[in-house]
Amino acid sequence: MGRTGRTWWWRVAGGLAVLWLAGGLIVVWLLFGMRFAALTGIPGPTGTFVVSGCYEGFEDTDISCRGTYTPSSASSGSGATATRSLVLHSSSGELRPGTQHDVRRVGDVVFAPSPLGASECLTFAGWTAVTLGLPGHWLLTSARRGKLRDGEAYVFVWLFSLIGVIALGILALPVFWFLTLFQG
Repeated sequence: MGRTGRTWWWRVAGGLAVLWLAGGLIVVWLLFGMRFAALTGIPGPTGTFVVSGCYEGFEDTDISCRGTYTPSSASSGSGATATRSLVLHSSSGELRPGTQHDVRRVGDVVFAPSPLGASECLTFAGWTAVTLGLPGHWLLTSARRGKLRDGEAYVFVWLFSLIGVIALGILALPVFWFLTLFQG
């Protein structure tokens, strides 16, 4: 069996590594994709949201508010201006009942565009991607070389990647500010 048997196992390990990396990207997209896009102010119809009450969810760091959403006349399809009861996530600013926020609706959730929130979301998405992706990268590199790689250097790669993601979040803040200023 010799060389062919060892190659087969490394090919399986490489396939598992690719599946791990793809799964990590899917998890990052599901956790942060919609929120990140909405906080930048790019997608979704615009409208106004009137707060009726706010709460902090169990195991949640953001304050969410219940209230009514009214689409703006420019973004409502076929002139429909019906108000809907929705939830505002990642709310910032005044949270008293009756206050009004300019928002973007994505699905059944509305978000107030926020440059700082978008930068924070980008940073957390990067941290998650780096942390989930590193084991898959290690396994893929080991499979390509045909032997297990020493993992000590990957700890430093992980730490420097986390620092790089923080820097990316800070450097992207002016871009998010620009986007929310002109589109939010």
